[in-house]
Amino acid sequence: MPRFILMTISYLVSFILTFLSFFMKINGQSSLEISNRFSVVFAPVDISHAIWIVIYLLIGYWLLVNIKKTSMKQSALFSCINILQALTIYVWHHELFIVSLGITLLLVLYLFMLYNTYSLHDKALSGRIPFSIYFAWMTFILITNSSFTLTAYGWNGFGLSTPLWAVILLTLGGAIALHIRFHHFDTMYPSVFIWAYLGIALHNGFDELLVTTAALFLCGVLFVGILFIKKNPAHQK
Repeated sequence: MPRFILMTISYLVSFILTFLSFFMKINGQSSLEISNRFSVVFAPVDISHAIWIVIYLLIGYWLLVNIKKTSMKQSALFSCINILQALTIYVWHHELFIVSLGITLLLVLYLFMLYNTYSLHDKALSGRIPFSIYFAWMTFILITNSSFTLTAYGWNGFGLSTPLWAVILLTLGGAIALHIRFHHFDTMYPSVFIWAYLGIALHNGFDELLVTTAALFLCGVLFVGILFIKKNPAHQK
């Protein structure tokens, strides 16, 4: 019972704060108002954040189905993830961007740990899938917020242009997605990056043609990876 209460309360707090951050002003501003304050090339169009609806529906379903089946480790990780999610929103709205990055990195690590409690062959909505999608989106958000923070603090990019850095980050994200696709036999993780990269392409349009072209090209690469990358069964868990 105590585990059930902690998991449920942490989920509800995380859920409420996440959606309030988009539709209401916390500390005088919404989440997207902060994100759109600076011209960041590596950022998706606002509608891309609708994926949060999918994420919270899936982890809510996971919670209902697994509330009496979770291990102590899974329960602890789930509660910590929700607490960290709430903290990221709080510090982001108070413009503690570097602190937010640190918490987001910790959140990604905790998601990876929970994700790894499931086998490679788990493809159930009540199993790995909710956390595969959540893990992928937060990995993308970590990269996006890193770009935002560097822009906010006036980083000069070692002399490289902003579009070129965006292409480098796109490539890095694509490499991570393909790595997860191969080593974890996961099609959902790269699918989230396709969604995110389409958002980046729509955000930049013809204004940053290099970034848009790279984003669309990598969408194609990830799609091919989803269809054709196969892990050798001898190396699967």
